[in-house]
Amino acid sequence: MATRSNAQWLISLRETGQSQENAVKELRQLLRRAILNFLSRKRAPNAGLLNHGYEDVAEDCAQESAFLIQSKLDQFRGDSEFTTWAYSIAIRVTLNELRRRRWQASAADPARLGDAMPHWPIDNPGPERSLEQQQAWAMLSELIETALTPLQRKALIAHAFQEMPLDLVAEWLGTNRNSLYKLIHDARKRLKAALLSRGVTHRELIATFDMPRQSRSYLEDGKNSLFQDV
Repeated sequence: MATRSNAQWLISLRETGQSQENAVKELRQLLRRAILNFLSRKRAPNAGLLNHGYEDVAEDCAQESAFLIQSKLDQFRGDSEFTTWAYSIAIRVTLNELRRRRWQASAADPARLGDAMPHWPIDNPGPERSLEQQQAWAMLSELIETALTPLQRKALIAHAFQEMPLDLVAEWLGTNRNSLYKLIHDARKRLKAALLSRGVTHRELIATFDMPRQSRSYLEDGKNSLFQDV
């Protein structure tokens, strides 16, 4: 397989006819290989849910990624190799798929979606550390309950703590993905402001719960994603 330059990728993918078909096929094959490598090395969270059935996931995610990349060609700035940029998109697509599968396999009660903050699992990091984490978690729970609107609270809890994928949250709330982005963005701004009113930054809050990697649970994923861009 010949190596294409960044310009050759862009030109071929924007063309029509056989030249474009060949470029898309080549891109899909590269993405599929990268996704399989990512999954087989078990670097992906939730990859264990696949029970080594990586082939179908890699094929579907490569296909979806190729379509997505074609729609985003204008966003490629040339700061890196085109394939590096494409791989990053494919890995995000794969992570979203794994997140979706994890959520579907979870025992989340549909009747309680977005309505209840989970209890933080304290793994006995020591009396002083444990007390600090419990106090921080209680404050965070209180601010989520009091500083956010009911809709912001439902969306944030469902996505950040109950791991419901964004597209499913949007469908559940009867909105679209862009509106949901704005809703969660505003919720995070309110929450950060509420924390500052208590003299705490969101980075200090996250640092309170940092712990050895092997001790982390899915709830820590929620803590981190609470303040990250969706």
